[in-house]
Amino acid sequence: MEIMTVKEVADFLRLKEATVCRLASEGKLPGVKVGKSWRFDRAALERLVTGGPSELAEAVMGARK
Repeated sequence: MEIMTVKEVADFLRLKEATVCRLASEGKLPGVKVGKSWRFDRAALERLVTGGPSELAEAVMGARK
């Protein structure tokens, strides 16, 4: 399992770090909060991105506009 930080997820999804945090807080990104920091499983993010149309894909595409 590869764990990613907010910065790494932002780079991976080409989003701002604040957007990653917002999507995680809204439950649109699968992550867990450890203290004040978010952590994400890379495999889970890859499945969501490559899994076809989903709430996450729509949220990410909307956030990029």
